[in-house]
Amino acid sequence: MRGWTSLITTSITVSWVLCGPLSCKPKEEVVAPVDEGCEGASCVEEAEAAMWEGNPEAAMEPLRKSCEPEDEAGDPISCFNLAKLYYSGEGGEKDLEKSARFYELACELTHEESCELRMDLARNDGVGDEDVAMTYALKGCEGGRSKACMGAADMERAKLTGAAGEDKLRAAELYEKACALGDGDGCAWAGDLLFNPDPKSDFEHKARALAAYNSACVGYNGHGCLQLALCMYHGIGTNPSVERARDQFKNACELGVEDGCVNQKRIDSAGGKEVTLRLTTKRDTVVANGFEAHNLSCKMDEFGDDGIQDSVAAVARHRRKLDKCLKKGGAPVGIRWTFEKGRVKEVRGNGKGGKRYVGCVAKALRKKSAPGTGKCSGILLLGDLEEARAALPPKEPEKPAAEAAAEGEKKPEGGGLKARSRVVVKPN
Repeated sequence: MRGWTSLITTSITVSWVLCGPLSCKPKEEVVAPVDEGCEGASCVEEAEAAMWEGNPEAAMEPLRKSCEPEDEAGDPISCFNLAKLYYSGEGGEKDLEKSARFYELACELTHEESCELRMDLARNDGVGDEDVAMTYALKGCEGGRSKACMGAADMERAKLTGAAGEDKLRAAELYEKACALGDGDGCAWAGDLLFNPDPKSDFEHKARALAAYNSACVGYNGHGCLQLALCMYHGIGTNPSVERARDQFKNACELGVEDGCVNQKRIDSAGGKEVTLRLTTKRDTVVANGFEAHNLSCKMDEFGDDGIQDSVAAVARHRRKLDKCLKKGGAPVGIRWTFEKGRVKEVRGNGKGGKRYVGCVAKALRKKSAPGTGKCSGILLLGDLEEARAALPPKEPEKPAAEAAAEGEKKPEGGGLKARSRVVVKPN
């Protein structure tokens, strides 16, 4: 018995020594720490690394965290990049509404390009109305984005009716801002809106128009050079000078504006004598006495709305004979007619509309009265107007500047050609 007692005591003693007073308690479960992802600047770095590796999907979450952190201002570049990924769908989900939201956040964080792109989403993709587009266009413009200034100006110009007073000046000021940021078309449009050949009109506006056309011309905008030449020739906003006008017509010519070439030659040929300028006026639609002409372009001594209206009115006087060319229904007939000293000299087809009626139309118009000297091309609507309108051929889109340059225009260093010949005035 004594031996057993001694053995038990020894066993307990050994167990106590081996376990100790704490280590033999039940083992607690160990839980691994939760990875909550990046924080702060590390999110920006993680997103940049994912984008660099060509894995935009992995960049989405760190971009969200750095764009909208809990305790501090977001990173505008992260919001911008996130908006781009939602717009393109490269991050796995294409969502224009979310794209708009993150462009808005970036814009509020003074990322001006995002303001501009938010404007585009409203104007081009239908995410928001015109008020939204204008709000972000103005924010982008204030931040020095020329495209945003142009967008705001275009929207203001679209509202114009007639003289439109203050609205016209507001649009002109926005174009002037785009012009100051280097947009040649902005300069040209500012000039067009401010220009007024009336001797009684505001001289300040004339001077601003002259400055805008000069900036447009310096920026290789052919229309700007052409209008600058007209200002100098007629003394609008400056003293008249045939020589200075001739130089600007030459610049317009070199930028691909045919009217510049024509009038440079006319001045050179005059040998210092008085010159009658010949310029082109284009209009999509002209209506005279109920008679319609479409896609009209006239090059003549008298130009502007009055000149082109008079040309169509001269054709409209022979509407009964023209309508008799069709036995029934209606049709668009494309013609080109030249006139000299008040009479129609030649009429030919221009390849548009109903070609089989051209001979009859030519016979009806030849030797009839016409204003001044020049030539016009357009599509006349004969017979039933509704049928003729429905049969109109689609309007040909204007060629981009780059395509026009590729067809033989001289492209100066430092900028592309932007040649337009939309004459907007009729000088007194």
